[in-house]
Amino acid sequence: MIIKDRPIKIIQWLMLGAEKFILSKFSKINFLGSPTIDHSVATLVLMNHFSFNDGPMLHYICRKVLKKEFKVMVLEEQMKNFKALKYIGCFSVNKKSRSLVESLDYAASLLCDAKNMLGIFPQGGVFSLHLERIHFEQGLDRILKKKQQPIQVVFAVVLLDFLASFKPKANVYLTTYDGVQNPKELEAAYNAFYQSCKQAQRKLHRPPEYVL
Repeated sequence: MIIKDRPIKIIQWLMLGAEKFILSKFSKINFLGSPTIDHSVATLVLMNHFSFNDGPMLHYICRKVLKKEFKVMVLEEQMKNFKALKYIGCFSVNKKSRSLVESLDYAASLLCDAKNMLGIFPQGGVFSLHLERIHFEQGLDRILKKKQQPIQVVFAVVLLDFLASFKPKANVYLTTYDGVQNPKELEAAYNAFYQSCKQAQRKLHRPPEYVL
């Protein structure tokens, strides 16, 4: 059985302090790109996953840019370790359990409400920031097939640089995806965006052309 989200306003408010504390580990957070958010449909956000900070970062994106209700699929193990997560909008998924289908169907049901942002880390786990490609685990296909309303898809890519600071600076690249909503097309489009973000990141601070 999945652990469903049970949002409680006062805990959501208290978690803003936790978000602020965790994200204080960054020297700066920049949003690059201005996706037009459609408030007549739910928004599905796909984001790379390389650290514990990704959840708070996604929460920050939801608050500052998307301005929707925060709903995120989280590994069951993490939900059990951090029980407060269900009170801010997180629900569980266990890839090794029969409850997987229930979790995917529940995710699809959340996309029926235009007020919701459903955040998914398509890699299905935490991987190195230095990967050249983001792979998509199975499951997204079922969510897209089960959804009963049109949705908007937004890609998010978070990349870090330390430079002269003790803390990393986070650049959050955002774009709206307007193509065919199936896993194969989404993965290809996400990786094209991911590569363009990495190329833009490399060009920051004017490195010599021959090193690019």
